[in-house]
Amino acid sequence: MPLFMDFHKIDSDAITEEDVYRAHLRDIAVQNKHGLVYKRYYLNLQHKTAFCLMESPNKEACIESHKDAHGIGACNVIHVSRENEFIPYLGEGDQNEQDLALTLSGEIDSGYRTIMMVDFLELTKSPALTTKIINSIKNHQGSVVKAPSEKIMASFIDAFDAVTCSIEISRYFETLDGSMIFSIAMATGKPVDEHSKDLFEATKRKVKLISRLGFQLRICMDLDTKHSAFRNKDSSKIDITGITVINPASYLEIQNLDQVLVKNLNNSAFNCDAFSKQLGLSKSQTYRKISSLFGVPPNRLLSELRLIHAIRALKEGGKTVSEVAYDSGFNSPTYFTRVFRNRFQVLPTLIAKS
Repeated sequence: MPLFMDFHKIDSDAITEEDVYRAHLRDIAVQNKHGLVYKRYYLNLQHKTAFCLMESPNKEACIESHKDAHGIGACNVIHVSRENEFIPYLGEGDQNEQDLALTLSGEIDSGYRTIMMVDFLELTKSPALTTKIINSIKNHQGSVVKAPSEKIMASFIDAFDAVTCSIEISRYFETLDGSMIFSIAMATGKPVDEHSKDLFEATKRKVKLISRLGFQLRICMDLDTKHSAFRNKDSSKIDITGITVINPASYLEIQNLDQVLVKNLNNSAFNCDAFSKQLGLSKSQTYRKISSLFGVPPNRLLSELRLIHAIRALKEGGKTVSEVAYDSGFNSPTYFTRVFRNRFQVLPTLIAKS
């Protein structure tokens, strides 16, 4: 049968693990009536959330079963792909005799995960680079979710493991003599929320956005990841001074910037003045905002993002250097070539040939 996961917000401050188990028993008591099987449940008493994993003929049976057992439906129910979602994101560990999900170390599994996106562009080929990244993820107890060329996503139960892994990968990239452009982003969240249609939908969306604009920052993590990583760990054990922490207010600003940039990046007429206008800010306000978020002025950010877009296009092939230049927002191939060579010490034609 198909796999489903639901989401429950726990209203009571005094609820215990035993209370949740009794609620699970009420689910089991009616499961045969609705033709489904409750497999396990994930519990986070700190955040007052619970997530039930079940096999069911359809979503409606999940909803009706919970109404039958508790008089109220779950906050949300989503279909979960067993191979592409559950196993890579949540498949570690087992469950105890009460069906409560456990991590590999035997602790209660909250269902929350830290998702990491490693996005990198090689200007010169490094042997077995993807294998090195994947091995680092596995050595830090991570699970590789997707590993296409030059973009790898992984899931970690422990945010601390994700942070230490990101530092190790970053240090390796920095040994490659400037031939590597990379962004490592981390975000932590729950598997299902009120609006999800896919597993970890909100967290994946956040980590992809941070990664897309994070090449200037190298390593970024949201505030939830920082709090999760050092809740029970000594932060002095690792140096995180090179990691940018994105708080909720900064994330909203990055979302707004991304919307503007996605629409205009390939438009050569889109300059800093147009950038400020679309953001509804003065030039000085735009300068301060971009500089505080990314550590570079707006013109540098625009140039870097256009160059990254150009590298991807050159590596994909199928277009001339001139076509790539115009598609990436440069007003002439000659200017593009000069900027590219000054930035990367290599001609774009060599990237296209490789």
